[in-house]
Amino acid sequence: MLLLYTHGLGGSPEAQPEIDEVFAPFGYQIKRVVVPYHQSIPELVAKLATSTFGDLCTWVHDGANIVIATAQQLAFESYVVIGDSLGGFISLVAAQRDPRTTHCILLSCSGDFCDAMMRLDSLNPALGLLAGNFTERGKGGIKVQAHKAISGQSDFQREFDLINTFQPDRLKRLCPLLILGDRGDPVAPENSCRHFAQATPNSTVRMVYDEGRHHSIGKQELERFVLSFLHNQPVPSSRFSDGDLRSAATASSVRVNLRKIWQWLRS
Repeated sequence: MLLLYTHGLGGSPEAQPEIDEVFAPFGYQIKRVVVPYHQSIPELVAKLATSTFGDLCTWVHDGANIVIATAQQLAFESYVVIGDSLGGFISLVAAQRDPRTTHCILLSCSGDFCDAMMRLDSLNPALGLLAGNFTERGKGGIKVQAHKAISGQSDFQREFDLINTFQPDRLKRLCPLLILGDRGDPVAPENSCRHFAQATPNSTVRMVYDEGRHHSIGKQELERFVLSFLHNQPVPSSRFSDGDLRSAATASSVRVNLRKIWQWLRS
């Protein structure tokens, strides 16, 4: 089985060696896909600084076409896509386009492109200041246009429509989906991941960290959650499941009430 891995923004094909360590022993042939404009740091910085929201949509569109072309060149009848952060959006769009994909795994990626673009400055204030702010074509900036795109009013709606992962026909065509992330990820928080999963017929979300940051998914988590998913077995629960969230909320409420009682008794 072929597994196509797509790295994140600012990453490289050599990112996450854990991918090979986890999946190669199970017979997967791993092919790493280079995200456009990542040949050098100066090229990437220049692209980010002069990109409009429409350019970023085209970036994902072109990346998805590269994924599909790579699979066609390798002549596999079916394949798995796995993408990290920006690479997750590229992998997701490719999976919605190509019926040969059997499984799609998003790492630190919610599946909601507009939501992620509106959160760029929460990922890194410098990135938020840089991205798209050195071009007169931006029409108010990436965040403004991403917000408008949700209601179909962006000046770059045509470009966004190329990659709109929420389109009903694309959701119906999507293969089984697994999202792994951090509950407090500033770019792909739990509520955004679950919002996209609710629209997807066959999806599973596991928040495997609670560190409040945007980071790679480690080897242990890949082994525990992704292998089961690829083998079409039930995906294990995480330590931060819905039940855990309810328990934490209940415990917090109990602590507050006990504190109030103690304060009343002392008074």
